[in-house]
Amino acid sequence: MARKLASLSAKSRKGKPPHAQAHIKRTAAKHKARKASGALARIKQSFKRALTKTIAVPKLGLELPLVATFAFVGVLGVAVGAGYWGAQSVFGAHKTVASSPMNQVVIQQTHSLRGVILPEPNGAQPHATLAYEEKALEEVYAPPHPSTEVASASPPTADIDHDGVQPLWMQNALAFTVPKGAPMIAIVIDDMGVDRKRSKHMWQDVPAPLTLSFMTYADDLPGQTQAAHKQGHELMLHMSMEPSSASIDAGPNVLMTAMDSTEIRSLANWGMDRFEGFVGVNNHMGSRFTEDERGMRVVLEEINKRGLLFLDSRTSSHTVGPKLARKLGIPALERNVFLDNDNVPEKVRKQLGEVERLARKYGHAIAIGHPRDATIEVLKSWIPQARERGLAIVPVSVLMKERLKRKAG
Repeated sequence: MARKLASLSAKSRKGKPPHAQAHIKRTAAKHKARKASGALARIKQSFKRALTKTIAVPKLGLELPLVATFAFVGVLGVAVGAGYWGAQSVFGAHKTVASSPMNQVVIQQTHSLRGVILPEPNGAQPHATLAYEEKALEEVYAPPHPSTEVASASPPTADIDHDGVQPLWMQNALAFTVPKGAPMIAIVIDDMGVDRKRSKHMWQDVPAPLTLSFMTYADDLPGQTQAAHKQGHELMLHMSMEPSSASIDAGPNVLMTAMDSTEIRSLANWGMDRFEGFVGVNNHMGSRFTEDERGMRVVLEEINKRGLLFLDSRTSSHTVGPKLARKLGIPALERNVFLDNDNVPEKVRKQLGEVERLARKYGHAIAIGHPRDATIEVLKSWIPQARERGLAIVPVSVLMKERLKRKAG
């Protein structure tokens, strides 16, 4: 239309005097302005109708402005998204553990993992946010009276129950005869099953018997533990417990001091139901949890109900585990030496020297290591050499049996 008017005005201007041509131009401009004004008015009218239009909410008996509702939903979506990503940056990603009976949500920390042994991959897939173990400041520990006690006291019925049946830890223990007078060393390998490649090297390449403690959240635990047991190794369960530092992630379904007793009991039993054939439980991390008497009492009671023993990894020098086990009459042991806080062969050999020193001095010692390259390589040669020097490499259950014999005698 505008083009037609422009064309007509152009044609009509031909041969017209100047004042007539100016009049025609003004008329065309006014028409164009009226058209633009009409379009703007229609837009305003449509927007006004949209503002006044409402949507009904039958169940609530409400009618809400349509535009205002969409605006509110949009602003809410932006706020939720911003909050989520903000929480991600501060606290880390969230992971739901589908295998938990409670489908528990746990926080995977993404803070700097200072003072920890970093994890190895689970199979071929790296698990970058989990830390294998806290670096214990007390790498070497000798109990006050190790020459007379291997562990905390146990009840008179720890060997045989009221029905004349051995407790489960004794039923699952490896048959082993200790050479008379030989200093005894139990080598416990924690965090088994997560790094499947190195775990397999540990049970296949290192001379048995080791005591292999498998993580509760590792994959295919029945298959892995059966394969390890067939190689002549004793089995334990490695239970995740709360560390003292919030920057360390102890893994899925970790026992926390903030949990009530019912939740602690449920998670402890979830872990102990993951596979069969193990002699006892030891703590993964737990420098905070093992200092908490209420939480530890619940865990120890559940362990005792199943007829298992407890090995305190001693990730804290203030652990209440051994003292509380003694009070409750539960069979328990304590770690003496951590082997591989540093994944370096020379450090592992040095720590094994400490294990041998304690074993010769007190008659027994317990070392804890992990499925790490340095540990595997050193143990492959060290164990045969230690046997040649007259040391006995024994399952951890042997140390408990020896203590019971001394107590009975």
